[in-house]
Amino acid sequence: MDYPSEHLLDSIEEIATIKNRLSLGDRSLTTARGLHVQKKILPNSELQYTAGGRLTAKLVFVIGADGVKSVKKYQPGGWEFKAEETLELCRTLERASQALEGWPPEKVQIYQSEEPIDSDLVNRVAEANQEHYEENHKQWRLGGLPRWIELRDKFLGELKKEWPIEYVEFQINHRGAKYATALLQENIAKVYVTGFMYGRGWISPEELTSATLHLGDVLAGKVRHGLKGARSKGIAFADVLAHIATSGTVDGCSTEEEKSENAGEGEPIDKRKHDQFNATNL
Repeated sequence: MDYPSEHLLDSIEEIATIKNRLSLGDRSLTTARGLHVQKKILPNSELQYTAGGRLTAKLVFVIGADGVKSVKKYQPGGWEFKAEETLELCRTLERASQALEGWPPEKVQIYQSEEPIDSDLVNRVAEANQEHYEENHKQWRLGGLPRWIELRDKFLGELKKEWPIEYVEFQINHRGAKYATALLQENIAKVYVTGFMYGRGWISPEELTSATLHLGDVLAGKVRHGLKGARSKGIAFADVLAHIATSGTVDGCSTEEEKSENAGEGEPIDKRKHDQFNATNL
């Protein structure tokens, strides 16, 4: 029988150890890479570890009371490449759970609350977008790939820092990286344009807030739908999307100011819109 590497055995042992420290909800997410790891206590204080598919074990080994590892079954294969991915996922989930424990009460309250979304206000934003579609589309396309990369990195960086559970669940969605990228690009474009319309004065602060909350809720719903056991919340995604909306607002204000100057109107645009946006209840 072939013998697995010590590194593989150590990785499986660490995966099982971390799993036991996670909540039941987080444990269900550890199989997102397709590797199932179990730990069982045997008589004489021995520990048995199994790894492989959901129904078929590819590796079984026992660690005795003396710490010696004894391999009972080993079937080499591509499944081994999933071990490092699963281990990193488990470590990330554990860091996320620890971060949640350190949140201030105010943030916990926001996270656990259900934000009301005014559908009438959301519809008004959709109507404004339709009315100004050509200008909105031109503004989004103007930034091209560099803007998309900048806003994508801003979104993922802020999500990872402030909302670790949502970050993990978004990254391990079962529908794959291409689906996640398309989903992210669609929502970033929408919320940027929403912020841009606010900067131009085409929508109100309340409409901007409701539209951002709506997009966050839609994004969280798609993450939950694509990942069994996921518990992503719309308020987390909406909070991060609000940063993207701010970029659109700044560009909208700048565009309006340039337009006013070119027309010789002399009156500067009110740049306080950016501050007003940040003062909304997001």
